[in-house]
Parts: sequence; structure tokens; C-alpha cells
Amino acid sequence: MGPLYKYAFILFLFCLPVLTTAQEDETPAPAAAEEAPPAPKRYYVFSPRVSVTVPHPMANPSFKKSFVGIYEASAGLNFYLYKGIFIGGMYKNGLLKITENKIADYNASMSINNIGGKIGTDVYIGEKNRVIYSASLTVGRNWTRYSGLVAKDPKRIIPDSYTTTYYEPEMNIFFLIESNFGIGATLSYSVFKKNFDPYELALNDWTQFSKNNSGSTQYLSFGFGFYYSLWKKNTPKRSGY
Repeated sequence: MGPLYKYAFILFLFCLPVLTTAQEDETPAPAAAEEAPPAPKRYYVFSPRVSVTVPHPMANPSFKKSFVGIYEASAGLNFYLYKGIFIGGMYKNGLLKITENKIADYNASMSINNIGGKIGTDVYIGEKNRVIYSASLTVGRNWTRYSGLVAKDPKRIIPDSYTTTYYEPEMNIFFLIESNFGIGATLSYSVFKKNFDPYELALNDWTQFSKNNSGSTQYLSFGFGFYYSLWKKNTPKRSGY
């Protein structure tokens, strides 16, 4: 994914509340008797979250040159604290591969498993209270395993796994279908405390890399998210907190 698309998507998420409000303002107002009142702001004790995204290698040129994202799926549970602030836990599984357009005649994969704790906030946006903006930061543990790595020297030992820490900021926009259920867009950025080094993995046997390209393993993920909540926390409020 090129930088232009990445920044356009991020800009879209930040501008969406403004665009939504503008669209509401331009729509002719119906008769007062038919106008639906704003939905009440509701907060729930528990909120399961699920997302399906595609990872895109970033930052490290060697990582970008070698792997392409296939999928990433996550599931978690948030616990409401106060006025939209929550803590929670999550599990994420992902897969990246070396495809033909990356390294010819080479087939290898990188499997990712993450477990972490998060803190974040849910904020209603728009006058109708039918859109939720959610932002969070996750910190946790990563387990990465490689398969299919091959060196030209059969005696060479290539590391096939590692464990490290990671952190991940995430943003979501959920469009509510019901007060406790919504679907929307998810954007996250994962940073591992582990350098991706193609020489360590013997990838330089099959293509050329710059020795200066070793750097932190990072990737951007975007896709769809699903919001669900259980056990209503407070009395509905139609304006303010």
C-alpha cells in the first residue's frame, strides 16, 4: 500500500465526523412531527470487539520488500470504567507471506500471534448519537513463527521463531445499527520490539538487500470492525454526559 493511500485513509477517519455533520446540515429538514429525536447515549459494562483486517508492512524497507499481508483477525473484550473510558484484553492472529512478486520461486510465511491489554475511549459523534469513534492503545506479547525459510547452504541454521513485546494504537469508526451493535472501519499500527533482518533469515541468498535496511518490524492494518455491548451501565442521556 502506497503512502498516499495510507494517509488518505487516516484523513478519512479523522474527517468523517465533520463530513457526517455537514451532510446532515445539507439535508432538508422534515416536518417537526416526523423528525426522529437523537438516540440516547448508552454505555455498557462489557463490549466484545471483533475485527478482520489486512496487514501492510511499513517503515522497514527490507520487510516491505519481502512480505505481503494476507489477513489479520482479532477478538477482544472491553470493560467500561467511566464516561466512555475502558480497559480490556485482546488476541490477534495474522499471516504474511513471501509471494512470487516479492521473491521469485520462493514460498515462505510469517505467522503472528499477539496477546495484549488495552486502554481506550469510546466517544459518540454527530447530533444523532448513531456513530461511535473509538481509540485505544494495546501493549502486550507477540509470538512470531516463520515457515518455509531456506538457505542455499543446507548446513546453515535459520531461526524460525521469536517472542517479543509490542504496542499497537488503534482507531475505529462504528455506525450503530442498534444501541449496542455496530459495524465500521478499523485502522491499527503494530510495532514489534524486534528488528526484521533479511540476512538473519537468509533471504539475501535469493534477492538483494541494503545492509542499512534492518529495522523494527512494523505494519499498518485496516479493514472492518464489529462492535457489540452487554449489560447497560447508565441511564440514557440525550445530551451531554
